[in-house]
Amino acid sequence: MSISEQFRGKWRDGWHVVPHQVLFRDLDSFGHVNNATFFTFFEWGRAQLWWELIGSDRPQDIGFIVAHAQCDFRQQVGLEPIEIATRIGEMRNSSVDFHGEIRKANGYSVAATGKVVVVLWDWARQSKVPISDELRRKVADHAAGTRTDSSRSGEAPVRGDRRTP
Repeated sequence: MSISEQFRGKWRDGWHVVPHQVLFRDLDSFGHVNNATFFTFFEWGRAQLWWELIGSDRPQDIGFIVAHAQCDFRQQVGLEPIEIATRIGEMRNSSVDFHGEIRKANGYSVAATGKVVVVLWDWARQSKVPISDELRRKVADHAAGTRTDSSRSGEAPVRGDRRTP
C-alpha cells in the first residue's frame, strides 16, 4: 500500500501535519464529528509520523501498541477539511508519547488535543522491546529539523514552536 503524496504529512513548526477531509461517516446525528472519531484521527496522524520515521507506509511495519489515550475537546468539527498534527514527546525505555492536535482548516484553530502513550512491540514474540538508539536519533533529527535518508517527503520541516499540547 502506498499513500498518495497529497495525503502525506509535511513538517511545520515542529509538528508532522497531515491534511484530512472529514467524511460524512465521521459525523453523528448532531452533524458534528463524534468524540470517538477523534481517536481515529490521532491514530492516522500517529501512523503517518511513524512511517515517516521508519521510511515505510506498510501497516505491518507499525511496531507499537497503544497503552493509554486521552483527548481534550475544544471545538466542534463538522464536514470540513482539517489537519492532524502529531509530534513525539517523551521517550522512555520502551514507551513513547505521541502528542496530537486536530486543527481546523486554517491550521491554527485547535479543535482537540490528545496524548497517546505507545509501547514498542515485537509482534512475532508478543513482547515489548526497548527503543533503539537509531529510533531515538531519527526522532531527534526530525524534531531538530534535519532529515534522515529514510524520510519520504523530501521536504524539510520548518523550525519553530515546540509547545506541549
